[in-house]
Amino acid sequence: MDNKIGKLITKFRKEKGLTQKELGDKLFVTDKAVSKWERGLSLPDITLFEKLAKELDTDIYSLIGIKKNNKDDVLKVIEEEKIKLKKQFRNRLIIIFVFVLVIVLVFLFKMLSFGYVTKHFRYSNKLINLGVPKFSFLMQNKENNYSFKSFRGKEVLKNEVKDFLNTLEFMTCNDTVYYYDKSSDVTIIDYDVISNLFYSTISYSVRSGNYCDRFKVIEYGDILGGLNKRRYTDNDNIYIEFIPSYIENSFVSHLIIVDKNTDEVLEDSSGTFEIKGNELIYFREKINKESIDVPNKSVFKIKDKKLILEDNYLYDYIDVVVL
Repeated sequence: MDNKIGKLITKFRKEKGLTQKELGDKLFVTDKAVSKWERGLSLPDITLFEKLAKELDTDIYSLIGIKKNNKDDVLKVIEEEKIKLKKQFRNRLIIIFVFVLVIVLVFLFKMLSFGYVTKHFRYSNKLINLGVPKFSFLMQNKENNYSFKSFRGKEVLKNEVKDFLNTLEFMTCNDTVYYYDKSSDVTIIDYDVISNLFYSTISYSVRSGNYCDRFKVIEYGDILGGLNKRRYTDNDNIYIEFIPSYIENSFVSHLIIVDKNTDEVLEDSSGTFEIKGNELIYFREKINKESIDVPNKSVFKIKDKKLILEDNYLYDYIDVVVL
């Protein structure tokens, strides 16, 4: 910015060997006033110019940068300089205002929540849903991991990711909480938001199917001596077959009971099961045929990887049901 008079005051003051305070004392003004003149933030009062020129061993023409024979009026030059300084000051205010406004907008952008959008991504030959905070960019996929970049703040991004996860089914196994999306049959086993100086990275780690069922398959297999294993009892009066399996992300079972003396099917049912402690609980969800009264639920005690029916509704045919 142009600051002709201020630069000349500085030049003559230094040539005179005066500090800003010393010059101010001679003029009965503060050193801060002198500093403002020299920095072009203001001009001396018109009544001070003659005294200022005298203290600096120069004349008023040299002080305002015009020749003595110049036709321009001294007062006119000083007034024009004042107008120029006012414009410069106004421009400075505009720049400061714009800078502050940008800072405020950046702060709001980084700290305010704008929510997330659910986007579809290809995973293991199917489409899955992931909650992506708005204004994210540069999606990357590596095996089971998906990541996104954002210029927004870490905490607000974490909250937006949690808002998405809260729409999923919470599952707990191995003392860990996982998030199961039944619609796309995938589990989010981990997520994170990591920030550096310039941007944040949102990441998801996913696995196909119900992740906790994987551990149950192993656990149930160890307890029962294997899943998808045909278990049966075959004596003179009755034939019983029970198959506990893991099919299509569900623990299912099929039970069929036949009276060997008449070849009559006493029960043909299917359903689901779960293991709690040393018991297997069979929930009948569909009964295809029923020639005897069967309960909605049967409990088998697990002993040495065999199943023993606790409430024996087949007592007319067999004393103890062991599968």
